[in-house]
Amino acid sequence: MRRRWLRALLAAVALLVLLLAGGTWLLVQAVDRGAVMARAVAEVKAATGRDFAIEGPVHLSLYPRLALVAEDVRLGNAPWGSQPDMARIHELRFDLALEPLLERRVEIGRIEIAGADLLLETNADGQGNWSFQRAGTAEAPPTAVHTTSPIRVTLARLTARDTKLRWRSGRSGNTEALDIESLALERHPDPARGPDAWQIAIDTLWRAQKIHAEGGVGVQRDETSGARAIPLDLDLRMEGATASVDGQVGLGEAAGQAQLKVQADIQATQALGQLLRVALPLPVPAKLNGELNWRPRMLQVDNFELESQGQTVAGGIVWDRTATPPAIQLALHSDGLDLARLYPAQRAGPSAPDTKGDARVFSDTPFPALKLPHLSIQADLRTERLVLPNGLELIAVKARGSSRADHLEIGQLDFGLARGSFNLSGQWAQPEGETAPRIGLQMKARGVAMDALLALMRREAVISGGRTEFDAKLSASGNSPHRLAASLNGELRMRMGEASSAIRRSNSVPGELVTALLHALTPLRGEVDSFKVLCAAARLPVKAGRIDIDRSIAVDGERVSVVMSGLIDLASEQVDLGMRPTVKKGTGLDPTAFAGIVKIAGPLAAPQVQVNLAGTAREAVNIGAAVATGGITLLGERLLGKVTDTRPCDSAYSGSAKTSTGASAAAPDASSKKGGFPRPLRNLLER
Repeated sequence: MRRRWLRALLAAVALLVLLLAGGTWLLVQAVDRGAVMARAVAEVKAATGRDFAIEGPVHLSLYPRLALVAEDVRLGNAPWGSQPDMARIHELRFDLALEPLLERRVEIGRIEIAGADLLLETNADGQGNWSFQRAGTAEAPPTAVHTTSPIRVTLARLTARDTKLRWRSGRSGNTEALDIESLALERHPDPARGPDAWQIAIDTLWRAQKIHAEGGVGVQRDETSGARAIPLDLDLRMEGATASVDGQVGLGEAAGQAQLKVQADIQATQALGQLLRVALPLPVPAKLNGELNWRPRMLQVDNFELESQGQTVAGGIVWDRTATPPAIQLALHSDGLDLARLYPAQRAGPSAPDTKGDARVFSDTPFPALKLPHLSIQADLRTERLVLPNGLELIAVKARGSSRADHLEIGQLDFGLARGSFNLSGQWAQPEGETAPRIGLQMKARGVAMDALLALMRREAVISGGRTEFDAKLSASGNSPHRLAASLNGELRMRMGEASSAIRRSNSVPGELVTALLHALTPLRGEVDSFKVLCAAARLPVKAGRIDIDRSIAVDGERVSVVMSGLIDLASEQVDLGMRPTVKKGTGLDPTAFAGIVKIAGPLAAPQVQVNLAGTAREAVNIGAAVATGGITLLGERLLGKVTDTRPCDSAYSGSAKTSTGASAAAPDASSKKGGFPRPLRNLLER
């Protein structure tokens, strides 16, 4: 009896299932799919104010969930758009639960998109085509309070593949394309993150570079202002670099605004440079940190930090595109930077040999074309220690400057070098239409140790001590070192304090200007020539590359002083200087042991010591001995003792030692008697 009852119950259940299945099938078949699709299309058009169509086949099922598969779906663009359609989708799938519809809840289980082409663009006023407006006239304000609750829509999962996302700016006309190979967006499993938190994983191709991103996104609303934003917590990966982004991106009225904290680890720069379309002179490996505050047409980076090779640069950056031209402001500082370590390939090596055989100080090789970006750049840089690629070390560096497309100005460049301090400023300008740039330089240096400076210049250590100050104001125009030197104008002043020198005896005439000068100052010839310099000074006025010296170079030794006159021609790179040593009284030295007039002449790169060949036969004999020994043994008593200036350095530095015009006019035949020296040398002879 019990078994018969059980069989009857099972048969009844089976019959019920069959009837339900058959009824569902009949219901689905009875549904007018065309009418449903027409109603859906009409609703989308009304909601967006755009044309909407499903041009391909549609597949609809009602059980167990409402499911739709539509092909060739398109959504129209804004009336001002660059093309008719904003979106085209090859295949669209979605499903939703039926039961929640009775409670005014739309629970979409999944949306799948394949083969989509989406265009996001703005017009000249900055309005986006994603701003939809309902069709028809504005609705009248409600006259009664509605008590029904709004429909709540939720989505569990969204996927996309083989999708292209394009962006076009109506203001600039620039376009970008992002190829989405795969996208997966689903509800975050952590309920503490709220109902609008999502997990995302995306693989894209942007500017031929593959990028993978994954992490958390969402939607949040500020209860006070009502502003909406997308919070982000993403990890990104591409060839040679990884990064993390944490912050939020604005929506609606806050679109175009973002506050992001970015951390990046860069192992190689080639792919990243191609992505950013700029060469990145970034030493790798490197780590970047910063807090980005992005507003429309403006980017501000606070707490910026770049770390590489154990060295750190920190500060802030502002990029303002509202200005014309766009402006960049940099404020960066560092405890120490070793560029020779960061860029070892740039370390300066030995000079290439001169294949022409004529060593020159100023090359005719044109400078590389300097093309400044069409930006307004202001920079404020500080570092306690800076090592240049050639190994030169500067301390306490402060730099402040600005640039435009045709102008570069260094308002301040302070640094310590050779145990002294340097203060420089300068300008570079090449207005449109000019073939050569114009350059200006102002310099002030104090407390510079001459021995340390010569060592940095890789010159022979002929001086010990010698605190020196420099002042210069120079200008030039040219596209090569030689053209700059040939067009140089301005003035350079130098004053050196007490120093000592030791010069080893040599069988050859000295070939450097400083060494030649010190040889001429040597009172006695020994294995090692040494003496004490009380001061040295120079005032070098330069005009069109010519430095005319009229007793404006002086060296005051403990027992001998020297004044110089002559010419330094930077264009021809020739030196023609005359020196007049003077024995001081009470030194016990024989004046006849010194030269009356000694010339330093020849190419600027290797001048030679010469003597005045016009004179007595006795002088001519002694000239041969002088040249052979590299020493100075000419008779000079005729010229010695006539110099009464007890402060030659002050006179040379101030310019008060110039020979008067009357003195020159009193001896018009001096050139024929003195061997054709330049006028300043003739003035020196005629004192």
